[in-house]
Amino acid sequence: MYKLPHHRTKKITLWLSLASIMVFGTLIALQAYTYHEDTPQAQCYASIDFVYSSDNGLRWTGKGDMSINMDAGEIYLYFNLKNPEQQSFLYNRRLQVNFEKLDTSRFLFKTLSATVFESDNSSKHALFMRRGLEGGLITFSRFSDVEYYYNINNILTGVCHVPT
Repeated sequence: MYKLPHHRTKKITLWLSLASIMVFGTLIALQAYTYHEDTPQAQCYASIDFVYSSDNGLRWTGKGDMSINMDAGEIYLYFNLKNPEQQSFLYNRRLQVNFEKLDTSRFLFKTLSATVFESDNSSKHALFMRRGLEGGLITFSRFSDVEYYYNINNILTGVCHVPT
């Protein structure tokens, strides 16, 4: 059986190791770029228009505004809620949250503290909003350079706009 000379074996090993470093380095760089591109790089603003049906079939509706700041770890929510009896409540809060990245576009979040502003009168009535925003999952999908689709615990969904 033919054996390669010792210096040739070293060259082949060196070239194969360099090639594998280049391939895996490129894959790691592409993954890092994807992580960077899939999350909003600035505070994004969204209009909220949602319908929530509880287990007993009662429908809550809401309209308002939201902003998400990934760098500062803040979510601002301001919207009007209507319960099934058509009574109106105002939900006006700032949530200090901790984001933990799961993959390119999904984040686990935990609400560290919530600032309830004076005008908020929904605390005793909209318990589903408290549960759904104390922690859970937020997903971003990029539509364009300035738009991100968001989904927070399947309660708040829509398009978030990043000002240019």
